[in-house]
Amino acid sequence: KSSHPGLRKLSILFWRTPNRDLTYKVGKTKNGTRYEIYLPKENVHPEHAVYYLHGGGYVGKQHWLYRYQSRYFSKAAGNASVIYLDYDVAPKHVYPTQLNQALDLWEEITGSFGFSPENVVLGGDSAGGNLLLALILKLRDEGKPLPRGGFLISPWTDMLASGPSYAENYQKDAVFGHRKKAFTEHSRKKLLDFDLYCWAEGADRTDPYVSPVYADFHDFPPLYFTVGCNEMMRSDTELVVEKLRKSNVPVGIFRGNGMWHAFTLYHGIVPEAVAAFSCILNFISDLFQTYDYVYPDKDYLLS
Repeated sequence: KSSHPGLRKLSILFWRTPNRDLTYKVGKTKNGTRYEIYLPKENVHPEHAVYYLHGGGYVGKQHWLYRYQSRYFSKAAGNASVIYLDYDVAPKHVYPTQLNQALDLWEEITGSFGFSPENVVLGGDSAGGNLLLALILKLRDEGKPLPRGGFLISPWTDMLASGPSYAENYQKDAVFGHRKKAFTEHSRKKLLDFDLYCWAEGADRTDPYVSPVYADFHDFPPLYFTVGCNEMMRSDTELVVEKLRKSNVPVGIFRGNGMWHAFTLYHGIVPEAVAAFSCILNFISDLFQTYDYVYPDKDYLLS
């Protein structure tokens, strides 16, 4: 365990989660980007890694909700190291800060950390899914080696909120919607002026690095998505999946019937989330060809 005084609360939360068989450390890259690494106490795989980019609308910070999944990601990837980017958040830090930091940590993961790009799987939820796609786009556009694959939980991909699900699910979405009102063009404009988009202040919202839904996805590695059928941002996933398929990228998707934004994070509590999270772990196992781990969905209250 780290002796850093600021990690006391982290230690308490960490050891109350399913991660008792892991250890962790925190650090910074040579450029000052913060990160956390979780790895098995025994039999750690020397070559495999999962690199996770957390959500929170680019205003929420890294916290225990993401950390407690480390054990599952690690075991699904054959006792891999699990690495989290702790990026700077908006409104103080706006685009392209988070993308630059994601790339900076990637360079260290595939450099001084010693992991080959083809042995790293990316993961991300919501804003982290946005960042995951932008990172792969950046790597591809710069002619750099790509990760083995990636999994995305309700990625936020369209900063213009242009998909049909914004209107279709406005009265169903328990997180962002309104049961008694219709979603109009005025509603869309009001949404786009909301503080939720402060991270993209001054940026072109049709830039594929900002809104990956407008990207060309040729040569992407295999990806797997989970999305709630009742979330307003469902189109953010479905439109990207459609474009990936047109680019002949191997892609899978789990749609949670009646589910909300990023519902997969509630695995161990909600049956649909258990099913979705299990599919993600199967996807990771398939990529690494490690088939001896089954998600223990009843082991923990918050598993």
